[in-house]
Amino acid sequence: MNQVEEINIKEKLICYHCGEECKDDRIIIGEKLFCCNGCKTVYELLDANDL
Repeated sequence: MNQVEEINIKEKLICYHCGEECKDDRIIIGEKLFCCNGCKTVYELLDANDL
């Protein structure tokens, strides 16, 4: 692995809920990053119900 590939891997933003890479549709709640509204909504439902 060359240095450019290593830097790119370190800079990938990962969804707090599903673990997929966040691309253009980044959603941030507090310090948590989500890849889509679906993951954000599931997180909010689980969090609201202490699950």
